[in-house]
Order: sequence, then structure tokens, then C-alpha cells
Amino acid sequence: MDFFDALVRYETDLWNTAERELQRETGLGLGTLQALRVIVRHSPAARVNELSRDLGITIGAASKFVDRLERDGLAAREPHPDDRRSSLITLTQTGERARSEGEGALARSLERLVGDVDLAAATAVLGALQARLASSGEGAAA
Repeated sequence: MDFFDALVRYETDLWNTAERELQRETGLGLGTLQALRVIVRHSPAARVNELSRDLGITIGAASKFVDRLERDGLAAREPHPDDRRSSLITLTQTGERARSEGEGALARSLERLVGDVDLAAATAVLGALQARLASSGEGAAA
């Protein structure tokens, strides 16, 4: 139980601190930066489904998220060339600039917040734990 308590508390505190710093420096929220990163990761074929899966949110929530990204000029939807029911999501120039600046700001925050911790090793442990959760059928795939 101590591990669970410590992990959840750390994640919450890290998220809140990193988001405050990111918003102060760039005006972006951490959730928005994550969505922009998902779109780039799946480019040129990013769809609402990828946002839903990678962010761990419902299809409806992901669709509304894309609506907000479009409204804010960060992303655009284009008809999917092979599936009339779907659309492809791309970043606008403004969205790409926001993603790049946001990643830089977040990297600086993480450097300050975690310092000399071996992030590759910590990421590997978290990835292994996520894979175990996913294989149990209880968590989203990593």
C-alpha cells in the first residue's frame, strides 16, 4: 500500500507542478501538450481513436478534445481518404510551434524537478508495470 500511495501522490504532485510551470511559460495545459504529442506520434494518420487510446479517454471525450484543438487553431481535421466515417488530424503550424515550445518547457521543468534520477531506468520500470497491468486486461495498452 505504501508503494501505491507514494506513486499516486508523486504523479499528482508532479502533474500539478509541471502543468503550472508549462502554463506559465507557454500558456499550454499539460493535457493539450499530451494530445499534440499523440497527433505527431501517429502522423500522418492520427485519428480520434488514437487520442482516445493513447490518452486513456473515451472516444467522445477525444472527439471533443479535437474540437477544442481545432477551435484554438492547434489542429485541423481532414477527411480520411479510405474511410468516410473517419477523419485524419494534423497539427497546424501554430500547433506544431506550441508542441515544440511545450516540449522544451516541460523538459526544463522535468530536469529541475527530477534532476539526476535515471529517467531511462524509471521509465523502463513504469513501462514494465504498465505492460503487466495491460496484460491482466485491467489497463490500457502501453
